[in-house]
Amino acid sequence: GLFYKTAAEREKLLAAEREFITRRVHKIIELKKKVIDNAPDGTGQKGFPWLLTRRESTLHLSICSLLRGILALRRAKRRNMERLQLAVGGEAVNSVDDLTPEDLGYAGLVYEHSLGEEKYTFIEECKAPKSVTLLIKGPNKHTITQIKDAIHDGMRAVFNTIVD
Repeated sequence: GLFYKTAAEREKLLAAEREFITRRVHKIIELKKKVIDNAPDGTGQKGFPWLLTRRESTLHLSICSLLRGILALRRAKRRNMERLQLAVGGEAVNSVDDLTPEDLGYAGLVYEHSLGEEKYTFIEECKAPKSVTLLIKGPNKHTITQIKDAIHDGMRAVFNTIVD
């Protein structure tokens, strides 16, 4: 871990972290300007033309990104990152230094919705999705299990029809 002895050292560490994140955000914004804002047809694209997914980020990154129309997701799980790649296209990258236009994906509509105490991020209007998520709600566990079984049976029937 990182250790500091005084409040001044802590502030210095936080300032260095903010500067590091700010540099990364500016690289992402420059790529956005290059790819979207300066589109060859002069029209640019609407919606969320690309999606930045992050495993770890700070509030500073999220705010800077939001102000410029870039979505940053915090603490996305590995499996969800894989599903996002399949849904919106693009590639997950570990470093913004390696970020290229080919790494970008597209989602026409992105929003957050609260269901009970949980918050969900919905990503819709993807150009060529290869992944979807079904959100199942029910009054109790038994009903949810029945719904899951019915969906599984239906998907298996569709699969068997396609294969046969």
